[in-house]
Amino acid sequence: MILHLSSTLRELHRLARDAPASTFQDDAFDAMRELIRFDFGYWGAGRGPMEAVVMHYSYLYRLPAEDVALAFEKVKFHPKVVETITRLTTYAGQAQIFDTREYGVSEFYGRFGIDQMVSMCMRDENLGLYHILSLYRSGKECFTEQERLLFESAVPHLYDVWRESKLLHLSTVTPESSNLNLAAALIDDAGSVHFARPAFVELLRCEWSDWHGPFVPEAMRSMKEGNFIGKEVVARFIRQQDLYLTLVRKKGVLDQLSARELEIAKQLARGLNYKEIASSLEIAPRTVRNHITRVYDKLESSKATQLAAILMNAGMFSQ
Repeated sequence: MILHLSSTLRELHRLARDAPASTFQDDAFDAMRELIRFDFGYWGAGRGPMEAVVMHYSYLYRLPAEDVALAFEKVKFHPKVVETITRLTTYAGQAQIFDTREYGVSEFYGRFGIDQMVSMCMRDENLGLYHILSLYRSGKECFTEQERLLFESAVPHLYDVWRESKLLHLSTVTPESSNLNLAAALIDDAGSVHFARPAFVELLRCEWSDWHGPFVPEAMRSMKEGNFIGKEVVARFIRQQDLYLTLVRKKGVLDQLSARELEIAKQLARGLNYKEIASSLEIAPRTVRNHITRVYDKLESSKATQLAAILMNAGMFSQ
């Protein structure tokens, strides 16, 4: 049992690195079928109190998406369906086995050939997110206690590797993002967090000590501006289809500089003189002198060699 689980988990972590993010969930369910026999699957996530949860997404494995969505709309307030969801959220972190006929929800599940299910809800208290995963089976063969335990052990890994798959593949747009400890997250236009690495939460709490998701603080909802600069942290937002890849880091000394001042500081550190910088940027030498004076004042330095050292320490300059 342990060896089989270990093998499946290794495959899931490999998929997070190698499989395209667009096919990861399909591939992950395929890998899970080597561990537990099932016919269909569900993977969903949302935010808010469960009685009014807003789903970020719902993914169906081997089930007709449109038909299931329509069917669920008709029964989502059915007492037995509500009871099932409540049971999952009440016992978040514990997998639950259901016989849909015995439990009284076959009205919904039976039309898709689903008779047995094992489901688990995970609650991320920091981000205010729910994740629900279910495996479905046709026929009278119930999921066993051993299968329930295997599923319960695998689900946290499924969530972790899916988050890494999303963030890792989107993060390839930036060279620095290959670091898996990067404080990265995916947020939507409303500022709601969909995924986040633990480092993201830690850094936001440097700026807002009592922050909890699912929404980033109001001051940080500047995605369309491309960046946020606070007292303690700096965030960069990169549009990715309907979401923003958000990269957060501790605020550094160079964040005091404007974009123009930073560019001039880089050129001065490389050994260019006032006239050469003015020519390359197509501005007046006097303007360059004014910028350099402000750079020296802000960074409390007085020499180009000191500027070069500051830039090198920040990873922005190499000789």
